[in-house]
Amino acid sequence: MPSAITLVAQNELGFTPAVHADPPKTLPELVNLLRYLGDNNLVEPYGAVVIDDASHLAKRSMLEWKENSPVGRSGKPDRFYAYQQLDRYLLELAAYSRHLGCHLAMTFHERAPGSNVDGFFCPGGPDVPSRNQTETIPSWCDINVRAMVDPGYPDPWFPGIYYCDPTDGDWICGDRTGVCTARTPGNLREILRASESGYRLDRLPGLEWQDDVAETVAVAIASGVDARTAVTEVAASVGDFNHLHLRWACQDGIARGVLRLSRQRGLFDFAGPEAPAETPAAVPPPPPAK
Repeated sequence: MPSAITLVAQNELGFTPAVHADPPKTLPELVNLLRYLGDNNLVEPYGAVVIDDASHLAKRSMLEWKENSPVGRSGKPDRFYAYQQLDRYLLELAAYSRHLGCHLAMTFHERAPGSNVDGFFCPGGPDVPSRNQTETIPSWCDINVRAMVDPGYPDPWFPGIYYCDPTDGDWICGDRTGVCTARTPGNLREILRASESGYRLDRLPGLEWQDDVAETVAVAIASGVDARTAVTEVAASVGDFNHLHLRWACQDGIARGVLRLSRQRGLFDFAGPEAPAETPAAVPPPPPAK
């Protein structure tokens, strides 16, 4: 939904994102747009394409496919047609996520664990109309995480984290960068930056200074300074920047510092917490399986 992502960017980060003038309303429209962008090399200036609420696109597409299902030999609409189309267009979407030429991020609503039509257990994951696709879509993504709130995460503005535990049988999660854990800072940019993959991560023009601020905050946190003190001292020492832009940089710095502490422990250090917390708190448990 373009209005949602625009409101968040303007009011939380202080910039207006580039939103397509005629945003896709169904999966076929989305796939056609991605094909056009890729075939004409139009993604370079943007660096990333964000599909906000792919669950909505999938469900709306299903309604249209069911309304236009061809009539089968029985004289009734083909009840498998909509699911065949869903499989087809999600597969094409997966292909473009690999070969578009820039980052492709998708948000989904969450589908709780449950059972399929045959009575077999299915773990929770992205909310799409097909239980099988709920398990298939994450396999196409380099990073598949759940957005959660952790009161122990040291961001004073919003304690958002990403939950990623591939051993959790109730929820489908995974991360090919090797950065994400069960308590990962909810900051995709800093996750990619912390990986060994050399991702291109540009700042908005004019906001290149944010990386210096983020690094100052990260160094302080990695040296043992608590996050509130670090960001307060940095905010008092920098120039007269837009406060939303400054908070954005500080939040990047908090995430960077937490990730740096986590990765400094080493692959063979199995003791101690995964990330510092200003007050000890457990990650809220996932919803119970139905």
